[in-house]
Amino acid sequence: MRHPPDTADRTAALLSACLMEAARGRARTAAHLRVRGPGALPMMLAQGLFVAVAALAVVRLFHPV
Repeated sequence: MRHPPDTADRTAALLSACLMEAARGRARTAAHLRVRGPGALPMMLAQGLFVAVAALAVVRLFHPV
């Protein structure tokens, strides 16, 4: 038997869905822009690091150790 989801479960699922949509949108934008030239690699690495840190912060917020 499954227990009904509580508010924290629903909120975590909603935030997860929002992050997934944001990641898809960022991937589409990057594909359309086709960032090239000097400084493109560091900029893309910085953006990826920012997204990873933000995602970890959200996960940590809802699943404290």
